[in-house]
Amino acid sequence: MDPYENIVIGNFLYSFGLCIGQLSAGAVRPMCVNLLQQSPMDHALGDLLVENAGVTRLIEFKREQNDSEKEEVKRLKLSRALVEDLDMQTISRQIHWYIETSEKAASLVSRVVPYLDFADAKVVATTIERFTESAGRDAVSKEIDAETHAAYKRYLKLVAYSNGGLQGASGGLIVSYCKEKGIRYALLADVRDLLIGHRLVREAYFERVRRHAMELNRERTMEYRGQSLTKERTLDGPTFEL
Repeated sequence: MDPYENIVIGNFLYSFGLCIGQLSAGAVRPMCVNLLQQSPMDHALGDLLVENAGVTRLIEFKREQNDSEKEEVKRLKLSRALVEDLDMQTISRQIHWYIETSEKAASLVSRVVPYLDFADAKVVATTIERFTESAGRDAVSKEIDAETHAAYKRYLKLVAYSNGGLQGASGGLIVSYCKEKGIRYALLADVRDLLIGHRLVREAYFERVRRHAMELNRERTMEYRGQSLTKERTLDGPTFEL
């Protein structure tokens, strides 16, 4: 039986993280990885949005046996929105992907193509393994310049608008790792904040987490000092006045 999409997505995320860990020689860049499947942003964008300073990938996962016409309707709407914009078509084929999986002879068979082309059986495809390795290398070593990042941002907005706009919102998470502090998570109130620059994300969210931790430490220190003072007074015994 073919594995369900959420199982494929879970294993993709694990493999992606493993690949990045093996390729990273020094500090690991902060990474925004947000599973939008069954969230308010699923219909407008897709199943998974992965982004950091070197990579942006919007991915839709499907099983080959899924004969729903919903995804084809979304593709047609997007194609019509991009029909006169060759630059956005190029960007779409760089960052927007369709991963189709099936089970044959007890093995996982995958077909990975740009989202715009998934209905074309003749388009050259890659596998989920090669796609994962390629995205991992970009996440570790590539650097997206400001102009390209702005174009990616415009594309993601265009994808959403072609599907009726972003209805509702969903919180997001930023994950950062370093040897000194290990894994750190920072909460985003809205996953759409991932579209802002990653330097600003780090400054805005991790600085907020740092300040919050400092405030908690101060409160705990004051509470401890208060408890210690009370304990000292108790040990000193009662005070008598003549």
